[in-house]
Amino acid sequence: MRHVALEDLIKDFFDGHEGKKDKKRLLRARKTLEGKAKGDRKKYIDDNGGSKWSPIKNRLTDALGNKCWYTEAELVGASLTIDHFRPSSLYWWLAFEVENYRVACPYSNSPKFNPEYGIAGGKGDDFPLLPPGTRATSEAEVAAENPIILDPCKQEDCELLTFQADGRPTINPAFAGDKIANTRVDESKILLNLDHPDFNTKREQLCNEIADDVRDYEYPTTGTHTKNQILIRMKRRLSVDAPFSMAARQYVRFYRHLDWIEPLLTES
Repeated sequence: MRHVALEDLIKDFFDGHEGKKDKKRLLRARKTLEGKAKGDRKKYIDDNGGSKWSPIKNRLTDALGNKCWYTEAELVGASLTIDHFRPSSLYWWLAFEVENYRVACPYSNSPKFNPEYGIAGGKGDDFPLLPPGTRATSEAEVAAENPIILDPCKQEDCELLTFQADGRPTINPAFAGDKIANTRVDESKILLNLDHPDFNTKREQLCNEIADDVRDYEYPTTGTHTKNQILIRMKRRLSVDAPFSMAARQYVRFYRHLDWIEPLLTES
C-alpha cells in the first residue's frame, strides 16, 4: 500500500477550469442530498453518484496509474471504481466529499471470495472501528473515530504494512509489539483482500524478478548496456504508478548493501 497524498492532488485538480466545474458539481450534489429525507438519500446517491465522481476518478488514475490504492494491483480488462473510505451508507454526508474517495479494484471494494481464509474479503459497506467504536453521526464527529481498515491516504497507516518474499502481506517488524497495529493489519488483510492468493502470487513473482535482476547486474561479465536495462526496469517497478510498487520497494531493500541500490530507493 503506497501513500497517496490526496489533499495535494485535490488542490491541483480543482485549480483549473474543469476542476472548478467538477467541484461545483459535487457541492450542488451535496446540497441536494442534504435537502432529501433520510429514506431518499440512498436512492439519490445511487442514481447520481457515478456521474458526479467519475471525472474525479479519471483524474486520479491519470495521476497515479490504473491501479487500486489498497492492493496496488493494476487492472486489465476490468474497471476501477471510486470507493468511499467511509461508506456512504453509513456516512451519507461524505458521499460527495473528495477527501473520502479512494480508487479501488473490485477485490477491495466488493465482496470477493478469498480461498486463503475461506471467506469473502472486500470492504463493501463494512467499516469497523477500534474501541469504544462510537460511530460518527455528523461531519464534526468523524475525527474522533479510529478506523480499523488501513487508509492509503495516511502515511502512518501505510508504514504498518510490509511484504514477505512469498508475496504475503504482514505487519512491519517495527510495529510487531503493537497490539492495535497488529489488529488493523490482520483485519485489513481480509477486508481489503490484501492477502488474496492472486496478489500474493504476483508479488512473489515480482520478488523473484528483482532477485534475478540483482544477480545479473552483479555478474562479473554483465555489460554496461544490460546493466542500464536492469536499472530502467528497477526504476519502473518503484515508480508511483507501477503495480505493487511498495512490495517492490521492500524487495529492493533486501539488497541495499549494494552501492547501486540506495540511489534507486532515494529516487523513488
